Amino acid sequence: MDVIKTSLIIGIAVTFYYLLLQWPTEAKTYQEVSNLDSEISTFNESDRLLSEPLTTFSEPSNVKESSPTTVGEMFVIENDDLLLNVDAKTGRFVYSELKNISKEKDQKLPFQILGKTIKEDRLVENLYFANSGFYTQSQGYLDPQFSDMRTEKGEDSSTTYYLEGSSGSLNFQRKIQFAPSGYRVDVEDTIISGLGEKITVTPYVVIERDDSTLDSSGWLYTYLGPVFSSTKDNYEKYDFGDIRDSSYQNKSLGGWVALIQHYFLSAWVPDQSEEYLYQARYGDRSDRYSLGYTSKDSVIAYGESITTKNTLFVGPKLPDQLKDIQENLDLTVDYGFLFFLGKPMYWLLELGNKIFNNWGLAIIFLTVVLKIATWPLSAKAYVSMGKMRELQPKMQQLQEKHGDNRQAMSQELMQLYQKEGVNPLGGCLPMLLQMPFFLAFYWVLIETVELRHSPFFLWIDDLSAMDPYFILPILNGAGMYLSQKLTPTPPNADPMQAQMMKLFPLMFAVLFAWFPSGLVLYWLVNMVIQIFQQWWYSRKAA
Repeated sequence: MDVIKTSLIIGIAVTFYYLLLQWPTEAKTYQEVSNLDSEISTFNESDRLLSEPLTTFSEPSNVKESSPTTVGEMFVIENDDLLLNVDAKTGRFVYSELKNISKEKDQKLPFQILGKTIKEDRLVENLYFANSGFYTQSQGYLDPQFSDMRTEKGEDSSTTYYLEGSSGSLNFQRKIQFAPSGYRVDVEDTIISGLGEKITVTPYVVIERDDSTLDSSGWLYTYLGPVFSSTKDNYEKYDFGDIRDSSYQNKSLGGWVALIQHYFLSAWVPDQSEEYLYQARYGDRSDRYSLGYTSKDSVIAYGESITTKNTLFVGPKLPDQLKDIQENLDLTVDYGFLFFLGKPMYWLLELGNKIFNNWGLAIIFLTVVLKIATWPLSAKAYVSMGKMRELQPKMQQLQEKHGDNRQAMSQELMQLYQKEGVNPLGGCLPMLLQMPFFLAFYWVLIETVELRHSPFFLWIDDLSAMDPYFILPILNGAGMYLSQKLTPTPPNADPMQAQMMKLFPLMFAVLFAWFPSGLVLYWLVNMVIQIFQQWWYSRKAA
């Protein structure tokens, strides 16, 4: 029994350490630009085109690459939540601001997803951008050369932007629709041929960036990379390392592609009625990763046109908004293999916030609900522990009787357990059964962007950050110490084991010091309820 108990505690400690290593900091954010046009005009791209272009359905070869150019004029499009800059020459969405989400706590600078990265060795690195358009065998990726933009307001307060441009004998139109708020952008691209001969064009979309990240500590981790949804797999991760090893290709009817980071993502969603070739590649010259999809080739003659429709999302991981855009897109809010527990937990957490208008109180609400749900399991554990306490005198007698004869001791212990109707694992298994709930809640807290910069009370002004004064970790350590005191030590306990047990409250207090305060708050409330349970069942047993 002592071995089982010790193993359980060590397992919990290892789990906590693993969770600590997995707790993410935000992926690298992008340079704050007060004068975007002037800043971007100084940026000289190392490779304007995709270094290793997305392969079309017709498997083109000998793709013509354009020489590097300087990014020029920008068109600004926006709604109440999102601002985007469109490069007039290439049509790229090269910059984004989440207007109502700050980069840092108590700062007015908006959070940026698309934009320029900053590295220590070089001031300006690569662009993180999204684009849609058309490709030809002879000319490669076509630049729309947008020269004009007009705006139209809808009766529902939506905004539609119309961009027009031309390159040689090819004319381009782009229609961009914004709802009054939100992070969804509906993009409609049209190419009109003015050429005397027929041409074959391939519609494409792409997201491109490097793999740079920014960690506050340098050793915490979160997933930063591509994810795909297809008819083969609703949610498939294919990280940057995988892309370096082998380019990704997969044909699918419908689907979507996204590049996710902690709390945020960019994604392209096509018309679900057509087939697409999804791809991800690494460009050696540009040191960037390209992910996207192409649709089937189309042949157009003079005066003919092709129109494609895609939805771009650039914003936070908000399950409701993502689910409304496309099925399975909300899976980017990644609750891991315990998603079947994580989703209802998030629903309860959101419900708690609606009731109390405070995410900290919502955490307490969810904790109480979980403890009520698992109360029968806990009750069985404490009842079993009570029975084991009653058997301690008889177990002590058996130990004195058999001494070092462990085989005889074990045999008589099993007979004693059978006679008294006691399961020696009865106190451990129910606790282990509660661990999935804790792990699921952990991932819910990781993925809930609403907790980012969200205050609780008093000194806790950011539930996604660690306790600045370590008060909650200290209270957790004190609670664990009290819980140990309420659990009688068996008379035959190993002295060294007992000493190790006394160190656990201190170890956990130190460990909790690095956890975000929202998770520590959950564990503290959980501990308080647990202590009450222990006291209650100990009182009943007495």
